[in-house]
This record gives sequence, C-alpha cells and structure tokens, in this order.
Amino acid sequence: MVNFALGEIYMFGAFTGWLVVTYICPNIFVAMAAGIAVGWLLGFIIEKSAFKALRGAPHIASLICTLGFSVLLKELANVLFGAETKSMPDFFSSSALTIGQANITWLQIIMILTAAIILIGLQLFIYKTRMGLGIRAVSMDHQAAGLMGINVDRVISVAFSLSGALAGLVGVLGATYYNALNPHMGFSPGMKGFTAAVFGGITSIPGAILGGYLLGIIENLSVQVVSSGYRDFIAYLILILFLLFRPNGILGKKSKL
Repeated sequence: MVNFALGEIYMFGAFTGWLVVTYICPNIFVAMAAGIAVGWLLGFIIEKSAFKALRGAPHIASLICTLGFSVLLKELANVLFGAETKSMPDFFSSSALTIGQANITWLQIIMILTAAIILIGLQLFIYKTRMGLGIRAVSMDHQAAGLMGINVDRVISVAFSLSGALAGLVGVLGATYYNALNPHMGFSPGMKGFTAAVFGGITSIPGAILGGYLLGIIENLSVQVVSSGYRDFIAYLILILFLLFRPNGILGKKSKL
C-alpha cells in the first residue's frame, strides 16, 4: 500500500522542527524528536482515515485518498505557516574533515549516522521482533494473517505510523541541511523516495537503500552530461521505466499471490 502523503508528512516534520528550534529549544535533537512525534501522529491519522476506513475497497480508492491528504496537508501548511520560504537555523555546519576537495560537515556526519541507525533498526525490527513478523505476514496475505491470530489493524497502524515518524525525522534533517522550508517542499522528496523504493525493490529494505544510492549517483552523474535542470527528469524517467519493465525493482521479489 502506497502513501503519497509521505512528502507532506516530511514537510510537516520540517515545520515542527522549525517551530521547536525557533520558539522552544534551539537544539536539533529535540527538533528531531518533535518531528518523529508529529510524523507518527499524522501517519496514524492517515492510516485510520484513508486505509482502515476503505479496507476492502479497490486499492485505487486508498491511493486517491492519500493524494487528497497530500493536498490537504499542503494547504493547511499554507494557512498555518504562510507560503513564503522560511530559514532554518544552522546546526553543526562547521567542517569536520576534508576528503580530497570535498568538505564534510558535522551535520552531514550526523545525517549519515542517523540513516545508518534507522536502517539497522528497521532490519532488526522487521526480522527480529513479533511485530516485524506480523508486518511481514500481513504484507503477504492479511486475511490469512488474521486467521492466524495476528491483529491486522494494529499491525497496519504501526507500520504506517512508523513510516510517518521516519518521514517527520527526515523532514527536520532536510530542512536543516538545505536551510530552507516551505509548504511545497515535500513533493520532490516524496516522489524521489517512492522512485528509490521502486528502483531498488519496494518489498525490500536493502533494495530501497540500494535504490536510493543508485538514484543519487545517476542523478549527479547525469548533470555532468546534461543540464542540472534535467535532474528531476532523470529520476522520474527511471521511475517510469521500472514501473513498465521491472515493477519489482532490482532486489524486490515477485509476489506469489
């Protein structure tokens, strides 16, 4: 099940972090925690509204509902925060080390470590816990999982809430890295996240990691050949080609159902 409102959850996470560091506590780690909390709440609300309420209906109905939530959250942010671009305070922007001609800041190191912790934690959660086993079972066949005693509603709610929490966290880091945020900032990261997942394999966490790295490498190499204005074009072309010719991605497994 695809949630196209994740980009806007990313955006709300960014604004939550901005509110925290601007008015409450100028600490990026507190802002990250707040982004996680708001993202979890929004993911929970969207699952209950768009997926549980429409369970049993064709998947296109839930998909359209998440698109509606995407527009709703974007317009809500316009009303609450205004349409103008805001500046995020600098955190850990000083250089940590130099490799060749590239300067790596402390913020980039924090982002890399955060990504590594999240990915390792997700792998352990999915494959080493009862809830992770439930998520895998429900993803294969939710009716059979329900007959085996798994609380399908709870499992799906946790999965969507967790995805929202991660989107909120990434929103804070993204706004800090680019030092800018606005109500329209979530579209491109949301679509590119979906592209990376399709590229690597939407049913595989390692595939999503591989897809993200390959997408970033291809985008940056392509701007050496063509104009940087074609960067997004390249990403969406990859999405279209994989959806047409290899919808399971590089590491994704074909469903047996």
